Amino acid sequence: MPTTCCGSFRARGGRGRKLDKLPIRWIDEKEVAMFTKKLDLFSILGFRVSLDFSWFLLAVLIVWSLSEAYFPSVIENLPPETAVVMGLGGAAGLFFSIIFHEFSHALVARRYDIPISGITLFIFGGVAEMEKEPPSAKSEFLMAIAGPIASYVLAVLFYAVAYVLPAATPDAPLAAVFFYLALINTVLATFNLLPAFPLDGGRVFRAAVWWWTDNLQKATSMAAMTGRILGTMLMALGVLSVIGGAFVAGMWQALIGLFIIGAARSSEVQMVMKTLLQNVPVSRLMVADPVAVPSDTPVADMIEQYFYRFSHKVFPVVRDDTLLGSVRLHDVGQIPHEERKTLTAGHVLSRDSLDRTVTPESSVLDALDLMQEHNTSRLMVTRNGTLKGMLTMRDIMNYVTIRQEIGAAADTPRRA
Repeated sequence: MPTTCCGSFRARGGRGRKLDKLPIRWIDEKEVAMFTKKLDLFSILGFRVSLDFSWFLLAVLIVWSLSEAYFPSVIENLPPETAVVMGLGGAAGLFFSIIFHEFSHALVARRYDIPISGITLFIFGGVAEMEKEPPSAKSEFLMAIAGPIASYVLAVLFYAVAYVLPAATPDAPLAAVFFYLALINTVLATFNLLPAFPLDGGRVFRAAVWWWTDNLQKATSMAAMTGRILGTMLMALGVLSVIGGAFVAGMWQALIGLFIIGAARSSEVQMVMKTLLQNVPVSRLMVADPVAVPSDTPVADMIEQYFYRFSHKVFPVVRDDTLLGSVRLHDVGQIPHEERKTLTAGHVLSRDSLDRTVTPESSVLDALDLMQEHNTSRLMVTRNGTLKGMLTMRDIMNYVTIRQEIGAAADTPRRA
């Protein structure tokens, strides 16, 4: 029976492990391709609830495993059509349970003025998406522990309902559904209390280390290490389960382990980047006076003198240093050849890029959030509408790598 590792929450946006041993990615994050295709369902108490399309795969697996294996094993002679209906009911109950779990995180976050952009359900459960890290070890602990407590409360309630219902039979199977929901909430709460990041127990562990050492980076590194250990153990158990014949359960364990390893690693990298980029202004990393295309440049000349010459895929378009927008290689490629001598850059520019600008005084961390929000690797830097520079993800990554290598070199003892 597939289960989930729901009950996490993530932030969007001393020294940890070396960056050359970690994949440098800013999640979230949209960390990955996760949460890029979502279906907004509804809002409750100001929190948006969304469904990642991967959830549908989980729903199919849940219904299939419950109707084909679990419920027929607890109720003899259960009709197949009744088992399917019970499977759908179990999946709906799990859906509610995960939302309830995540809302407990979100409500505590609101108590500490931590914005939650929404709650998303995906193939491994659910996540409350924080806009920033908790301000203290206490707030981290309370937000983390709220989820398992909520799941245990649901488990008790479901057990109570199942207890008062008639014993499960093919004609009266409802008690079995509630017993399943009580069981799954107990399992999820207990699993999430494992001290491995990004599970709730891992965040509780990080809060404890943070409170003890007063060092969030060290606490994150230790919690991420426990996450990688747990993930590796789950992957190993998954392989053994597959070898032993439990293919579905083994694959599920391995996938959850892989997810935990990736999420722990990404969280650690984010913390390292946040430390290295703290208080760094955009002006320090931007390319000043970038190559820009005058708005009256014919498209044919723009192709020859800019796209072929500089090999960029996007160029700012200006008129007397005033930024009008940007022109993209993809858009230029759609213009018929016979129109390329009459149309100019001003005719084909994209003005939506004006929403993806920062000032030289902006924080690089804020710029990264904007890149993440718009799914882009470059931002134009302006002041009062005038183009001042260009900030790219490559320049940020180069800076982070250099800072890390310089730090690593400083830590290396010199030979006499």
